[in-house]
Amino acid sequence: MNEKEAINKQEKSDNVLFKEYLLSLERDERNEIKKRITEECKINYPTIDNWRYGICKIHPLAKDKIEQVAGVKIF
Repeated sequence: MNEKEAINKQEKSDNVLFKEYLLSLERDERNEIKKRITEECKINYPTIDNWRYGICKIHPLAKDKIEQVAGVKIF
């Protein structure tokens, strides 16, 4: 596995972990967490969906904020 494949695998893992976390929540709780993440990370809702579906990678600083909002270790 070359370095680029290793990076892509890590990005996918983070996106999958984020998606699994969101799916583990009830709908109301998931919506509240997504709202708080958008506020804390200063992003819009489509960015959360891009992270959730692996369209773009989750920035390391955003990972910290996501875990802070969630109150659990995700990544």
